[in-house]
Amino acid sequence: MSHPLVIANPAAGRGHSAGAIEALLAAVRERIGEVDLVVSARPGHTAELARGAAAAGRDLVVALGGDGTVHEVANGLLAEGPPAGPALAILAVGTGSDFGRSLGLAHDTAVYLDALGAGRRRIVDVGRGVFTGTDGHAAECYWVNVLSAGIGGLVDRYVAALPDRLGGRPAYMLATLAALAACRRRRLVCRATLGDGATIEREFEGFAVAVCNGHTFGGGMRIAPGALVDDGLFDVVTIERRSRVTMLKDFASVYSGTHLAKRGVGHFACRHLELTPSTPAGAGRVFPLDVDGEPLGDVPLTVDVVPAALTVLA
Repeated sequence: MSHPLVIANPAAGRGHSAGAIEALLAAVRERIGEVDLVVSARPGHTAELARGAAAAGRDLVVALGGDGTVHEVANGLLAEGPPAGPALAILAVGTGSDFGRSLGLAHDTAVYLDALGAGRRRIVDVGRGVFTGTDGHAAECYWVNVLSAGIGGLVDRYVAALPDRLGGRPAYMLATLAALAACRRRRLVCRATLGDGATIEREFEGFAVAVCNGHTFGGGMRIAPGALVDDGLFDVVTIERRSRVTMLKDFASVYSGTHLAKRGVGHFACRHLELTPSTPAGAGRVFPLDVDGEPLGDVPLTVDVVPAALTVLA
């Protein structure tokens, strides 16, 4: 039987993870014995490596990196369709590391290693999204934690432009403040299928929509505090018709999860969602996507819950 495979992304954590790979690998071997290591060399490479691990019949793949690494590895494991064969373990060293938080794992190396050593397996849902890619053509992917449109997509761009010396939470806080200042409201048509099969359609004007499988994004923001990764539903949070001044004033409430009680914040659960601009976008009027912390495209967007698609160690 083949060993577990560790897929390491040296670019994770704003490049700070490269020097820690050997020490972390030694700690992994202390917990679970011999493992194989592969190191990604370029964007998208971790997905290829994970797809190869699934094709080779590996039982366990360890993603050593951030949420972007986990996103790519999960897509590789699910490349032949759900449910994924290998289980996924997380050794988070990234800027946000929010999927682990959504699984109940504190962002601490010892916690990830303990979960790996304990070997407790949990089956979780994933999302499947179809949207406009960055090249203007149709694109699709799976996602494990949170997909957001509007402010979130701008945050990704600003985080990437900040100095590498900034840690995860400071980087996300500064980027979010910059995105709040730059983002423009968009009028969107939202069509959703609820958990009971009922359908709704409504038009709204807002700064952001977050479609949540997990409950935390942006380096610890509790955007959907009630979301569960294994209930077969998305929690959808909309930020509507609110001034930038009001959003800045209420910014801290996202970390506590109390923002859902604020005026202009909507919340509902569904298993299918479509977001479409109600009018054609003019110059500069984009509503960019953040998919598991990665800037992958724009609306129009269609997402579906894929229940019980992925086994994780948590």
